[in-house]
Amino acid sequence: MKAFFQYYKPYKGLFFLDFGSAVLVGILELAFPLVTSIFIDQLLPTKNWSWIVIFVFLLLFIYAVESVLKFIVTYWGHKLGTNIERDIRNELYEHIQKMNFGFFDNQKSGKIIGRLTNDLMDIGEVAHHGPEDVFVAIMTLVGSFIIMLTIDVKLALITFCVVPIIFVLTIYFNQKMSGAFKNLFSNVSRFNELIADNVGGMRLVQAFTNEGHELARFKKVNDNFRETKLKAYSYMSWNLSISHIAQKLTLIFVLILGSYFVLNDSLTYGGFVAFIMITNL
Repeated sequence: MKAFFQYYKPYKGLFFLDFGSAVLVGILELAFPLVTSIFIDQLLPTKNWSWIVIFVFLLLFIYAVESVLKFIVTYWGHKLGTNIERDIRNELYEHIQKMNFGFFDNQKSGKIIGRLTNDLMDIGEVAHHGPEDVFVAIMTLVGSFIIMLTIDVKLALITFCVVPIIFVLTIYFNQKMSGAFKNLFSNVSRFNELIADNVGGMRLVQAFTNEGHELARFKKVNDNFRETKLKAYSYMSWNLSISHIAQKLTLIFVLILGSYFVLNDSLTYGGFVAFIMITNL
């Protein structure tokens, strides 16, 4: 990891711009439920339309700022990842040029091409999304819990009892997905090897009328590639579906329990709405 983070050094400004914008987007998304609660509980009862309109325009301004920040994260963040990807690709190509003849005798050209293209594209995505996604996810979870506690301690504690269950399921399916995608990337490498060898030696294949044999090999590798992708997508689908169901069940749970608290005057309407919005984050 230390070696990998060295690639961020030439782009410190770009990194802090991307990371800071992502953090601000997370803060604004956390603040909106709290602001909505204040709007419903404190501003609406005054029936002061002047302040209500001013408040609405303030929210529009916040949304505009958030949109600009998201543009920065999307474009400049990907620029950061692409720059790091380019630098690693240059170093890798320079390293390949220094390898001896024995290395090229034992390595398929398709595998080397795969390392220089697909693998480094994935590394570029990790360089962009990795640090900010981890930090923002932790910040959102902790921030949501703190905001919920400020609104209603009982409902917050009961709602967050679901989090450990979701956490365990997410870890389980992420491990399955990691193994499946590791096999997928391995199959991509073999796929590139076969294509590079066959296309490069197509004249020889045609000269010996060996098209049928090579086509059968290609179909076998292609079918294995398909099966591996389907297995990876299966784990991904289970992970997304269970996360979605867990989130919606939590929302229903908040609706029922929150309604009970509202009817018993232990929770305000604004706090109830804020809870629902935080659950959907």
